[in-house]
Amino acid sequence: MVGLPVRRWVLGLRGQTGVTLVELMTVVAIVTIAMALAIPSYTRWSAGAELKEALLDLHSSLNLARMTAMNRNTTITVTVAVSSGRVRATFTDPNSTSAACLSDSRVCAMPTLVLPAKVTGVGGTTTFQFSSLGLRAGGGTTTQSIQLSNNQGATYEIQVTAAGKIRWCTSSPCA
Repeated sequence: MVGLPVRRWVLGLRGQTGVTLVELMTVVAIVTIAMALAIPSYTRWSAGAELKEALLDLHSSLNLARMTAMNRNTTITVTVAVSSGRVRATFTDPNSTSAACLSDSRVCAMPTLVLPAKVTGVGGTTTFQFSSLGLRAGGGTTTQSIQLSNNQGATYEIQVTAAGKIRWCTSSPCA
């Protein structure tokens, strides 16, 4: 009897612990269910975050176009359109066109802004002009808006007032 504990220890059986196949499969099943529940939420969140980032990039670029128009004492035209499957914003002055700007960025008043691939649609007013005074040229005295949408169906909006002020909101129309 005295030799039995030594023998277990030699064979590696003393204090042996482990998991059974049933326990392992239970853990795998729980992780799989958690992932199945989390992935759609993450996909929606990721698409919304990319749309908001694109909205903020466009908002910043519109403000920069307004300041560029004032600094250069000229009119800057901003055109937002889908080109080659991507939403692009071009910034031109009276000496260039949007098509020329897309083919050769050196003729643009500012670099072309290419929005992420998950931004799939653009609506509303897609062309804005800023005068040398920083005012929105054309469009009357009403506020004009542009909507960006993603592949998940969310739509965000940017508004440009006649005074050239630019604001954004995460709903369309802005409240």
